[in-house]
Amino acid sequence: MRILSLAPTQTEILGWLGAANEMIGRSEDCDYPPGVLQEVPSFGTWASPDLTAVLKAQPDLVCTFGKHQEEVASWLEEQGLEVFHSDPPTVADSLAAMESLARRIGREKTGEAAVRSLKNRLEKAREAAASTTTDRRRPRVLRIMHWEPLITVGPGSFQHDVISMAGGANIFEGDDVAPYVRVDPERVVSWNPDVVFFCEPFILKELQRSSAWSACNAVKQGHIHVFDCGLTCRSGPRIVDMVEVLAQVVQNWAGR
Repeated sequence: MRILSLAPTQTEILGWLGAANEMIGRSEDCDYPPGVLQEVPSFGTWASPDLTAVLKAQPDLVCTFGKHQEEVASWLEEQGLEVFHSDPPTVADSLAAMESLARRIGREKTGEAAVRSLKNRLEKAREAAASTTTDRRRPRVLRIMHWEPLITVGPGSFQHDVISMAGGANIFEGDDVAPYVRVDPERVVSWNPDVVFFCEPFILKELQRSSAWSACNAVKQGHIHVFDCGLTCRSGPRIVDMVEVLAQVVQNWAGR
């Protein structure tokens, strides 16, 4: 197949399924697996793909991702192109999307075996998290998506599910909370998170030099973590890596 991926998550899944050599295009934001940067031409950014170039390339399948690319996916389908679009709200849905893409590109058995391996790892991470937090309260976890304005995650986002699987309790829960929500920093500080994680390194200094944030348990006790965006922001196969890494963070917190 001639596959064109406009989203980093889908590019990562294609590489994981062994289909990177079938890719004829990617977005400028696609950086994993590393080989795609040198071997596959770019078609604009994830936020603003070059749709004219996509049409000219005549791919057999275009892969898109997330709410931001829903209109892109619909428009490409209206132009007669085959499109695979996903926006999974949970880890389980992420795994199902991987299997679905595998079927779409004729790699069903590969996808089933690979997802089965991921599920086994998730089960071990969940068991470890359950044993760690037994008879202890779960740490209140804040995932910072964006600093100014302060944006975090709520139910309906796969990152909320990652926190729960790792043994933490997302500081933002409840039916009235959106998957991605802008919040008041003073309100967050007053809730006193135990663990904070993000993918932008500069946020670390912002937390440490703020007298308000420095009073939080997470900052005082050193439970602030910077993770690669490839782990925190994508629902590809490395979503399981993120659960495992965060589960270790929870275990370290519980053993403080």
